[in-house]
Amino acid sequence: MSRQEVVPAAKSSPASKEMEISKLSFLAIRLFSTRVSRSLLHLLMTTNSLLLQTDVENWPICDFLISFFSDGFPLDKAIAYVKLRKPFVVNDLSMQKVLWDRRLCLKILDQMLIPTPKRVEVNRDGGPKLESAELAQHVKNLTGVVLEGPADGTGGGSPVTRKVSLVDDGDTLVLDGKIIRKPFVEKPVNGEDHNVIIYFPKSQDGGARRLFRKIGNKSSEYDPNLTVPRCLTEENSSYIYEQFLKTENAEDVKAYTVGFNYCHAETRKSPVVDGLVRRNTHGKELRYVTKLSDAEKEMASKVARAFGQRICGFDLLRTGTSSFIIDVNGWSFVKDNEDYYNDCARILKGIFISEKYKTDTGSAVTDEASGSPSSDMMPRQSNNHSHRSALKTILKSPSMTKLSHGISQSSRHSNSTTGSPKGTAMTTPLSSPPTIEKSSTSNMPPPLTERELPPPIVTTTNTAMASANPVPVPKQTEAEAPLPMSKHSWKLKGVVTVVRHADRTPKQKLKFTAHSQVFADLLKGHHEEVLLKGEAALASVEAAVKIAQKENLEDPVKLKNLRNALAKKGGQPGTKVQIKPMFRKRRPDEMLANSNSIDAGETGALESPNLEPAGLASDPKDMHRLQTRSDSISGVTFSRFSAAENDLILDKLQLVMKWGGEPTHSARYQSQDLGSNMRDDFKLLNKEVLEDVRIFTSSEKRVKTSAQIWAAAFLDRQDIPEDFITVRKDLLDDSNAAKDLMDKVKKKLKHLLREGSVPEEFAWPKDVPEPVIVMQTVIDLLKFHRRVMRHNFKKLAGGAAASLAAINGSGETKEGAQQNKDLVTVASIQSRWCTGEDAELFRERWEKLFTEFCDTEKADPSKISELYDTMKYDALHNKQFLEWVFTPSQSLLDELAKEENSLSSNVSPESEKQEEGSVQASNARHESVSSLTSSSTERHRFAHKIGLRRQSILRHPPSTPPLMLYEQGASYFKLFSGSGDSRSKQDQRLGRLRELFRYSKILFDYIGPQEYGISDHEKLEIGLLTSLPLLREIVDDLEELQASGDAKSFVYFTKESHIYTLLNCIMEGGIHTKIKRSTIPELDYLSQICFELYEAKDADTAESTYSIRISISPGCHTVDPLDVSLDSKHAIGTAPRRSLTNHQDWKEVISTLKAKFNTVQLPKTFLAVNVSQKHEEEAERRASMLQSEQAKEARADEGNRTDGDVRNKKDAKDTGGAGDILANPQPETAGGDMVPAPVPGSAISTDVQVARSKE
Repeated sequence: MSRQEVVPAAKSSPASKEMEISKLSFLAIRLFSTRVSRSLLHLLMTTNSLLLQTDVENWPICDFLISFFSDGFPLDKAIAYVKLRKPFVVNDLSMQKVLWDRRLCLKILDQMLIPTPKRVEVNRDGGPKLESAELAQHVKNLTGVVLEGPADGTGGGSPVTRKVSLVDDGDTLVLDGKIIRKPFVEKPVNGEDHNVIIYFPKSQDGGARRLFRKIGNKSSEYDPNLTVPRCLTEENSSYIYEQFLKTENAEDVKAYTVGFNYCHAETRKSPVVDGLVRRNTHGKELRYVTKLSDAEKEMASKVARAFGQRICGFDLLRTGTSSFIIDVNGWSFVKDNEDYYNDCARILKGIFISEKYKTDTGSAVTDEASGSPSSDMMPRQSNNHSHRSALKTILKSPSMTKLSHGISQSSRHSNSTTGSPKGTAMTTPLSSPPTIEKSSTSNMPPPLTERELPPPIVTTTNTAMASANPVPVPKQTEAEAPLPMSKHSWKLKGVVTVVRHADRTPKQKLKFTAHSQVFADLLKGHHEEVLLKGEAALASVEAAVKIAQKENLEDPVKLKNLRNALAKKGGQPGTKVQIKPMFRKRRPDEMLANSNSIDAGETGALESPNLEPAGLASDPKDMHRLQTRSDSISGVTFSRFSAAENDLILDKLQLVMKWGGEPTHSARYQSQDLGSNMRDDFKLLNKEVLEDVRIFTSSEKRVKTSAQIWAAAFLDRQDIPEDFITVRKDLLDDSNAAKDLMDKVKKKLKHLLREGSVPEEFAWPKDVPEPVIVMQTVIDLLKFHRRVMRHNFKKLAGGAAASLAAINGSGETKEGAQQNKDLVTVASIQSRWCTGEDAELFRERWEKLFTEFCDTEKADPSKISELYDTMKYDALHNKQFLEWVFTPSQSLLDELAKEENSLSSNVSPESEKQEEGSVQASNARHESVSSLTSSSTERHRFAHKIGLRRQSILRHPPSTPPLMLYEQGASYFKLFSGSGDSRSKQDQRLGRLRELFRYSKILFDYIGPQEYGISDHEKLEIGLLTSLPLLREIVDDLEELQASGDAKSFVYFTKESHIYTLLNCIMEGGIHTKIKRSTIPELDYLSQICFELYEAKDADTAESTYSIRISISPGCHTVDPLDVSLDSKHAIGTAPRRSLTNHQDWKEVISTLKAKFNTVQLPKTFLAVNVSQKHEEEAERRASMLQSEQAKEARADEGNRTDGDVRNKKDAKDTGGAGDILANPQPETAGGDMVPAPVPGSAISTDVQVARSKE
C-alpha cells in the first residue's frame, strides 16, 4: 500500500484534507500534531485520491514539505510539485531515488569516507543507473559521485561480471578473480528487496540464514541445505557480497538522524542469532537506547548530508573498535520514545521558524539543523513574489511579529496542553534518553561553519554548482504558477464510532433443556426470554434444580452438572441464567382441548399465547411481525410473536447458565491506549470533535468498564462523572430478535461439521480439508492433550493433583508414587496468576472443554468459540503454565505409542474389507457433492470422517495448517502474522499444541462469524434484526452532524454480536466497500467500526460538500498469541483503523442505509426480561414469613425444641422450589446431591399447556 504525504504548513495554509491514518507515518503525524504544530504551524495531509488523481497544480500550497517514498507513491509528481511551488523540503525527494540501488548507496558512502564492510559485486546489468542527466548532476553536486557510462553521468557502464565460481569445497566465492570467503552476506542490488542471505563455511556447520522483513516474531530462518549463492543459480541477477562481521553482544545498531547534528541510536538483537524477535506490549520490537561515539556521530552527520535526508535511518555494526554502516534506509522514525519525539519536534520547529523568517524578511538565518545559511531557500526566494504574494493576500499570512507571538503563546501553554492522558499515552522509554549532544533549544540557533545541502532540483538549467561551495542561483523571471482550485480543503466534521469491549476472561456456559413446571415457574408469567442475575435469582434456580432432582423430573446427569455449576459459579459477579421459552405447533388433541378451554373461559398458570396473557399484544398489526422472514413453524421457535400468530404451544424451556467474561487487568491498558491514540488522531484531524463527545454503553460490566476507562483517556480526564456515559440497553444489549433465524443457521453449521460437502456460499478456505475433517483433527488433538495434561498434573504438589486423582477415580499407582519424589510446585512454573485464576481453575476450564468435545457423539459449533477463547486467553495470561502442562514427556509418548500399536494390531482383514465396502457405498451416495478427485483419497478421507479407521496423531509430525487470506503477505490491517516458512520452532514438543490452536482458529474464523448468517441474505437479515436500532441511531447521528455547525463525536460500546452484525449490514446492505470480507480478520477486543463525516467548503461559493468514509479496525488482535512475548500487562496493542470504504457522497450512504430499514420489522420487545428483582422480592417475602412463623413456634413450643431443630426446619422450608415447601425432604448423599425420589406421577399439570418432549 502506498503511504501518504504529510504536509506541515504555516498557519496561513488551507484547512486539512481528509486522510487515512494508517497509511501515514503515524508517529510523524503525532509528532507534528502534538508537538510541532500547536498554535504555530498548521498541518495539512494529502490522500491517495488527491495524489494520484489530482494534477500537482491543484495540490494544496504549503511552506514546508515532508514526503517519502513507498510502493505506489507518485514520487515523480511530488518532485514536480516541488518544482512548481518550491516549498522547503525536509528530505530531498530526488535523492530518495538513489536509495533504490544498494550499489549507488555504497559508492556514496565510500565517497564520503564512511566505513563499510569489504565487498565484491556481481554486475550483470551494467551497474547502477540514474534516470536523467539532471538527477546525475544533482548527485554529483551533492556527493561528488560520477557513475561509469555515458558522459551525462546516468551510469550503466560498469564492467559486466564474466566468471563466477565456488572453490575450496564451496567456502570461497570467486568473481572475475576477486575472492570473498564465507561467512559472507548476499544482498540484492534492489534496495526494496529485503531477502538477504548469510552463508556460513563448513567449519561453522555450513548452511545459510535467510533474513527477511519481520513476519510475526521471526526475522530470519536457518537453512542447513542452502550453500550455493544465488549468483550461481540466477544467471541474469546482480548481487552484492559483503564480508560478514561478528558484532558485539550479537546486536545491531539502528540510528536515526534529525537534521545534521542530532542522531538517536538504539540496539536490537541481531536477526542472525536465532531469528526470533523480542517485542514489547504494543507488539514493537524491543530496543535499547545506546550512546554513539564521536566517530559514529560524524558518520551520522555525513549520511544525512550526503543523501539529503534530514530525517534518516541507517544500520550500524560495531566490531571491536570499528563501526561500519551496512544500510541506509531514508525516512525512519523511532518508536515509543518520548525524549526522541520532543527533540525531533524542537529541531524541526527551529528549522521551520528559521526558513519562514528568511522567506518573510529575505535575510539569511541559520538552520538549527546545520547552522549555516540554508541554500534550500534560494530557489524559493526567486519565486517569492509569485504564488507566495498571492497566498499571503488570500490567506492573510501572519507576519513575523504575529508568528513570534504565536511562539510565545505556544510556550506558555506547552506545560498545560498534552496530547494524551498522563501516564497512559505512550510506553515508558526502555532506557535512557538519546545520548548525542542535543542542539540548542533556542528558536534561532547559532551559526556554524559547515556547508548546507545544495538545493533540490527545481529547474532544468543553472543547476550546476560546486559540491564544496554552493553558488546561489540568480533570480529569474518566471511565469507565476496558478493557484490551486478552491475545492481541495476537507475537514473532519464528526465521527460515529462503534467499539467492542476490551479483553475479558473466557466466557463459559452450560445449556440445559427443561420440560417441567418447576422451571416454567421461574419465568414469572413471561412468555419471552428472561434473565436471572444475583444471589436471590440464582438461588431460585438452584431450588428448582433440587426439586427436579428430588422428583426425578429431568435428566439426572444434566441436573447434577447444573447444580454443581450453580454451587461453584453462582457467587461470581458475572454469573447469570437465561431461560428461553420454546414453542411448537399443537397436536390435534391439544387443539380440541384448547378450544374447549376457551369456551369455558379457563386459564392456567402458563397460558397459551393466543389467550392474551398480560403484556402480550392481541392485534397482529401491533406485533410488528417480519415481512420477509420465513419462520418455519414445523419445528420449534423461540419467538412468542410467531407463537401468538400461529397458535403455538409452549413446548420446553432452554436454560443457559453463563459465567466468566469479566474484564481482565489488561483491559485497562488496552482501553487507555486506544483512548489516548484516538484522542491524538482527532486532535490532528479536527480537535473540535473532542469538545462535544457523547458516549453510550450496554449494561454489561465488561462493556461499561471499557467505556469508562476509554472515556477518561479520550477526554484526558482523571475521573468521568457517573452520568456522563449513558446506558442504552435497547441499542447495545443482547437482542433475541433474530434468535429463530440464527438457530436455523446453527443447525446448518452443525450439519456442515458432520458432512463432507461445503455449500458454495460458505467461505471455507480452498486449501483446508473439509470442516468435518478439521473438526475431527481438533477432537483427536484434544484427546491427546487431555492425556498430557492429566499426566503432568500428577507432578504437581498440592490440591491440583488431588483433585485430578478424584477426576480419574483411581488411587495412587506405583508410577504415581515414583512421581511423588519429583513433585513440582505451581509457583515454580508460573509465579503470578491474574484475574483470580489458579492451577485448579485452569484445569477445571480445560476438563470442561475435553468433556464437551471428546465425550460427546456430535460436535456443537457453539463450543468452538469457547475452545478458541480459552486457548487465546491462556496463551496471553497463563503462557508459562500452558506450555508446561501441555508439554508431553517422553514416557507418555512411549505409552501412547504402545497403545496405538496394540489397537492397530487388533484390526482384522475382514474389518478392513467391511470398512472399504461401506466407504464405497457412501461414496456412491455422496458422489454429487464430492469435491475430491482421487477415489483412494476419498476412501481415506471419508473413513476418517466417520471414524472407521483410527489415525494416530503420533504417527505423523504436527502439520502446518495453511494461512488465512488476511495472514498471507503484508496484512491490510498490519497484524502480526506467521507463515509456513517461518513458524517459530522453539520447542518441537509443543508442535501439536500449535497445531491445535491453528485448526481451532480456522474453525473459529469461519464458523463463528457465520453464526450471523451463511448466505448474503441471511447475513443481512440477521444483521438488521440484531443491529437495526443501532443502525438507525447511527444514521440519525450522521444527519445531526451534517446539520450542526459544530463538530461532535458519538461513541457506542457494545459486544461482539453487534460488531459483526453491523458489519454485515454495511457489506450486504449496498454500501460499496474497497476490501473483501475474506481480508477482514477476527474482530477482536476493542475492534471498531467508524463512520467519518467530512466537509469541504468552496471558497468561491461558500457552499459545503460532505462525504462519508467508513473505517474498521480488528482491535487487539494477533494471529499467533502463542508466539507473542508480553510483559506483565498481558496487553496486545490495538491495530490501526483502515478504510472499509472509499469516500462516498454522504447522501448516497445515508439513503443506501435507510433503504434497508423497512425490509425487516422488529418485534415490540427483543431484549431479555430481567426478572431478578421479582425473585429477590419473593425471597425477601419468604424470609419474612419464615421469621414470623419461627417466632410464633418459638413462643408456642418454648423449651420443647432445641436451636438445632429450628435450624433444620428453616433449611427444610428453604428447599422449596417455585413457592412450594417440600414436606418430606430426601436425604442427601455424601457429595451433596439429592437422592432421586420415585416419580409419583406426571410432572406436568393437565390444565397447564406445557408439553413434555418425546426425546
